[in-house]
Amino acid sequence: MWLTLAVCIGYANVLGGAFQFDDYNVIVDEPQVHTWAGWLGGLGSGIRPLLKFSYTLNWAMGMGVAGFHLANLLIHGVNAFLVYRLARAYIRQQWQRDSLRQAPLLAALLFAVHPIHTEAVSYISGRSASLMTLFYLAALLSYVTGRTRGSSIHMYVITPLLFILALGVKETAITFPLALLTWELACGGRWQIAIRPQWPVWAVSACAVLFFIISDSYFAQMQRSAAFSGLQGNIATQISSFAYLLRQWALPLWLNIDPDLPLRTGLSGALLPLFCFIAAFVVMLIFWRRRPWLGFALTWAMLQLIPLYLFLPRIDIANERQMYLAGWPLFLALSIELMLWLNIAALRLAAAALLLGLVSLTILRNQVYANEISLWEDTVAKSPDKARVHNNLGHAYRLSNRNDDARREFTTALELDPRLYQARYNLLRLDDENEEGGGTLRP
Repeated sequence: MWLTLAVCIGYANVLGGAFQFDDYNVIVDEPQVHTWAGWLGGLGSGIRPLLKFSYTLNWAMGMGVAGFHLANLLIHGVNAFLVYRLARAYIRQQWQRDSLRQAPLLAALLFAVHPIHTEAVSYISGRSASLMTLFYLAALLSYVTGRTRGSSIHMYVITPLLFILALGVKETAITFPLALLTWELACGGRWQIAIRPQWPVWAVSACAVLFFIISDSYFAQMQRSAAFSGLQGNIATQISSFAYLLRQWALPLWLNIDPDLPLRTGLSGALLPLFCFIAAFVVMLIFWRRRPWLGFALTWAMLQLIPLYLFLPRIDIANERQMYLAGWPLFLALSIELMLWLNIAALRLAAAALLLGLVSLTILRNQVYANEISLWEDTVAKSPDKARVHNNLGHAYRLSNRNDDARREFTTALELDPRLYQARYNLLRLDDENEEGGGTLRP
């Protein structure tokens, strides 16, 4: 009840929001998700079939953009409940469990209302993160249930099946076997023993890697990503991304759908993020036994944000929706620390103030997602030197017939990056509004 109420309060004002940015590329202008025949026809030549299945289901229901938003909110509510269940399972492994009985609910509430999750919930295309997280966390919960109850069905059938579904939404779910090891180690287990009942998951992972390699669609994506930068540059870039995302989680006052982060070529340009990463790593090692929840939270975040992208880097260096899966143990660790340090009265006051502040920031952030103009005006204010955001804002102005403003933004984008062909194309076609097809190249 509390989790449902929290989600409804935090996200009620998102239901009137519009399609944004990639929503047009993957939903509105993508015929493969408009009919079931189109979805079936695209199975052999596309990626993320289960994600597209969810889009097709929404489109077929005929509820418009509100239906997509409702689906995202439902997914987010289920994820908050999964966080609660996993937090309960984790607390049972701790010797202080009697004094930490309320930690799971607080952790789940923080997860439900934290504004960093708006990109995965309020932005419809962010469903790739939230829906993958649903199957990922459900698979983890199934594994934990199987281990505690000795259930072979959960261990050898349900868990690998949910893992497959997570991979069908987003291929970054490939980290799941390592997540199981992280859970076992955080609960006092030994990897030599823990890995034995995990063999079905590792088998699925091996088959998935093979499938990604032999699939033309996935392999082309992997090749494009692998050629993006060298290993040393990837290390520096991902460590910088890690530090940036943790800062956004800890202080979510400058949320940005398209941050202007530099592509690093060496560690010399990322000394401060490298120091932050080393500090986090040292904290993880020091507290692994004494305060295992801190070690678990940092290890989980590092696992989800760094290793995969060292070899397959992202074109967009960091997106806040990456924290959707990476951050839930951080909420658990914060909740546990509050309960250990504060008395009941102070805890209630701190929890109330924290939840009120976060839900207020979430409501304010959702107002930015009301339409494309408000979203990209906010982004331009935070990333004024990034050409793409000016082009996107110009496109939004053009759709609203604000041609002078659109021309200004397209011109600014080309001044910042003369090679941005989308801005050049949009600028050349700005005066051709009556041409068939509109003549606009979406960002």
